[in-house]
Amino acid sequence: MPDGVFDLRQMTNHFSQSIVGDDINLTDYCAGYKELSTFMYFIMRDVNQKLGILSDLRNPEKHPTDFCEHFSTVQKMCTFEANQYENNKLKSNSNATMGSRNLLRLHRAFLFIIDLFERVCSDPPEVTLSQLARTAYDESLAKYHPWAIQKACDLAFRALPYRQTFISNLVAMQALDGDLTTEETCRKYLIETSIPILRKVYQITQDIYAQNDMLDLP
Repeated sequence: MPDGVFDLRQMTNHFSQSIVGDDINLTDYCAGYKELSTFMYFIMRDVNQKLGILSDLRNPEKHPTDFCEHFSTVQKMCTFEANQYENNKLKSNSNATMGSRNLLRLHRAFLFIIDLFERVCSDPPEVTLSQLARTAYDESLAKYHPWAIQKACDLAFRALPYRQTFISNLVAMQALDGDLTTEETCRKYLIETSIPILRKVYQITQDIYAQNDMLDLP
């Protein structure tokens, strides 16, 4: 079951605010991901740990202000950490901070989440949530996972609720005094507002990693 309350509009706003030109603000990105994790609980393995690592790197109580600034945006972080790697492998003498590596895992899962939301909104109603998740996984995350994790994910997908239950849970979590109180309004908001914003955040992040040759970090 979902852990906590998922505010669809707040999640979308966090990710929208994270877009700073051709860069992504990490505080807003992580806030959006944290909100997202309360609903997409079934694929959020180790998410809180990764978000915690990124938060610690930006924590002025743990690091000097100029150090924290390196982790304020995706571009600054990748630029700062790029010399810690060679051919996408950590240098043996490098004092690794691992921000880019942890964000990359979140970034890969982000595409799965976007694809699943899109399929839930658009695919024929007879297709089950398990089938939608399996297809989205095969087209996004599967290539990064060893066989054992793929099998574990397959078992997790088989245990997913009915698609209608998934949708009903999403609707039930929205504010009663807001405008996202029906399946149709939530679906329309996802298709017209949320998904385009999430895809833009994904693409900007993807481009930054590609520019820094960091898409295949170990």
